[in-house]
Amino acid sequence: MVSLSNHSKFILRQAQDERSHMDYIHIEKLECRAHVGVPFAERRKRQTIHLDIALGCDLKKAGKRDDVRATVDYAAVAASVKKFVESGSFCLVEAIAEKVAELILARFALKEVRVRVRKFSVPGTAGVGVEILRPS
Repeated sequence: MVSLSNHSKFILRQAQDERSHMDYIHIEKLECRAHVGVPFAERRKRQTIHLDIALGCDLKKAGKRDDVRATVDYAAVAASVKKFVESGSFCLVEAIAEKVAELILARFALKEVRVRVRKFSVPGTAGVGVEILRPS
């Protein structure tokens, strides 16, 4: 059995406290028309995909001050993501999720981002997709 030092325990508790106090801005069902699919025939034609994005950040200052400058511009996030996805071509929804997370973390001041991508081209399903969580 591994024993942790008091300092290690403190660091773990601090990380858990920060995680449990994370605030999120949600962008739900961002609709994009994307070239996505493993076979070229599927990828050639745009298909509708939905992205759900959770922006992990501290919203306390914005909420207390009612100050738009203290928050994340979610309209800018949505527009950036939509433009990026619709201008690219991807084999996998996993690649879309990863690249979108990288884009968001590079352009916006966040602690983490969660990205869910769904597509609706698999027969017999309501949709298939992936969800990833990436820290800054």
